[in-house]
Amino acid sequence: MTAAADQPSASPECTLAVRPGYQDLHARCLQTRDLPLPFAFGIPLQRRCGCPCHVARP
Repeated sequence: MTAAADQPSASPECTLAVRPGYQDLHARCLQTRDLPLPFAFGIPLQRRCGCPCHVARP
């Protein structure tokens, strides 16, 4: 796997936020951390947003 394959994809909000006039949608992104699958160890149900604006967030 390459480094690009390991990086999660951007959320729908951040994908749209790269277009002119929608930059404020980065603040509405809710995928700031991995959401684990209930009762499963280490299996993510939903991965965090891979947008660079969220890299510093825990």
